[in-house]
Amino acid sequence: MSVQLRSIRATEGARKVTREEGERFDVAGAHLTWKVKGEDSGYAFSVCEQTLAPGEGVPLHSHSSPEVFYILEGCADFFRVVGGKEDWIRCETGSTMILPPNSLHAFQNKSLETCRVLGISTQLHQSFFDAVAGADQKEPFSALPPSEAMKRIAEIGLQQNMYFAPHGVNTPTEVVHETATGI
Repeated sequence: MSVQLRSIRATEGARKVTREEGERFDVAGAHLTWKVKGEDSGYAFSVCEQTLAPGEGVPLHSHSSPEVFYILEGCADFFRVVGGKEDWIRCETGSTMILPPNSLHAFQNKSLETCRVLGISTQLHQSFFDAVAGADQKEPFSALPPSEAMKRIAEIGLQQNMYFAPHGVNTPTEVVHETATGI
């Protein structure tokens, strides 16, 4: 290494994570692959890839961590509140959905094709998923009826400043098809 490069303070550890690599996590219809965990980023952020089959999604919730979703493939419909009104917005490949802290949101794949999204948030948001993964290892959620599994996940969420709408609360089914550009 040149003398000039040796004079720059730097840390080793730069690495590549391929499409097939990452820590997998599947529970209650969520299919995540952690690409960057908090410990990889100096606890600044975490990144996960989520795959949604047609009809799959994430229920209505809010949390104190901001979150950004980039649509890698397919499309996802996001629930949001705008001006005190409930709204759905369709995000297609290449769109970015920005969710500020404590924003009420949900998302679903309402299309007939698989959707892949890249989720970026804080390590605090990741700690919720770590707690759910630990509980799943002790007593698998797959052995429970969906409503009971969601109840357990919501209880874990409360400990992590994450709040889920009660199971069975329906959000509007009409989808407003606008682009996510400019949000």
